[in-house]
Amino acid sequence: MAEDALLRARTVEAGDIWACAEIFLDARRRAKPHVPADRFAFEDFSLATADLDLIVAERGGDIVGFAGFDPPANEIDLLFVAPAAQGRGVGALLLAEATRRLRPGAHLRCEASNGAVRAFYRAQGWVELGESWGEVEFIRPNPSLLPFRAILAAPLLVR
Repeated sequence: MAEDALLRARTVEAGDIWACAEIFLDARRRAKPHVPADRFAFEDFSLATADLDLIVAERGGDIVGFAGFDPPANEIDLLFVAPAAQGRGVGALLLAEATRRLRPGAHLRCEASNGAVRAFYRAQGWVELGESWGEVEFIRPNPSLLPFRAILAAPLLVR
C-alpha cells in the first residue's frame, strides 16, 4: 500500500475547511431530506465549529472525515465521515484521536433515534449515561475503570 493511501488523523489546516464543510453539509442534507437543500450553507458549518478544535482524517490526500471537540468542556461535539469512507475505520480513528486530546471522562451526545451511531460509540468503549430531549449522552470512562462499566452507566444519585 502506498504511503499516501494510509489513513491518518491530524489537526485541521486552512485548506481543509471547505472539504470539512462539504462533508458536514452533505450529512445535514441526508439527515433532513424534508428541508430544501439550498437552506444549508457554509455559515451553518462555520457556526457549528466556531469554538471547537478540529481534526481531520485524511487518506491519499483527501479529507474523508472530521471531528470537532471542546477541550475546556471535555466534550466531542461533531464527528462526520464522508459517505464513501464510512465503515472503513475513519470514525474510529477520529473518535480515538479526539479522545486522546481530551481528559479522561470525556463525553459526547448523539440523536437517540440513531441506532447505528449509538452502536458505533458503544463498540468503541463509550458508555451511555442517559437520554434526554431526544439525545443520548455517552462518556468515555477512564481505562482503569473499564471493569466497572455497568456501575458507570447507572445513576449515582437518585432524587
